[in-house]
Amino acid sequence: MGKEFDYVYHSSSRQNLKAIKPDKSTHDEKWIYATTSIEMSAVFLSGKGGDLTCQVGRDKVTGKVFICERFKNSFDFRYNNYSGSIYKLSSHKFINDKTGWGEEVVSNEVVEIVEEIKINDVKKYILKLIKQGKVLLIKYPQKIGNIPNDDEDLVYRGIIWTRQFGEEVLNDFKKLHPVLMIRIEEGLKSGKYLDENVKE
Repeated sequence: MGKEFDYVYHSSSRQNLKAIKPDKSTHDEKWIYATTSIEMSAVFLSGKGGDLTCQVGRDKVTGKVFICERFKNSFDFRYNNYSGSIYKLSSHKFINDKTGWGEEVVSNEVVEIVEEIKINDVKKYILKLIKQGKVLLIKYPQKIGNIPNDDEDLVYRGIIWTRQFGEEVLNDFKKLHPVLMIRIEEGLKSGKYLDENVKE
């Protein structure tokens, strides 16, 4: 990594780790994932439902990390009753520009831990960051950035992921976004988005 960041941050549901080891990832690589800020790492302390529960990112207007609810009370659904740790790591074994997201860096080597920030109540911890003005919480049905008001981005994912991974991926959509199922099913039947690849 460049000189811009001396440290990076890795969030985990596991506490008291002595080192962070690479593991097989969604990119089909053995990587450790980390972010360049504590706040961005914090929003990944729970990945429950991923973008189907809360979209996370950095607001281009304020420069702050945001959490955008994708259905009513999805913040609670995602973060309630979770614990974990944010691990501070030296950045020298990490490289960027590998995942297509500038906030994310990866390493294929075992990395020793510089500091562990134990978080026994993830929801409470993130609410504190929100109160301090370090993280933005966008409550449903409000949107931020490029997230469309009609949730077409989720319809897109439902269609593309079903083609790529099979119909079992629709189970999460049926559970979390049942109102979108008609649009997803109609899109699959009509061949919508056939010429597009999966967006990261």
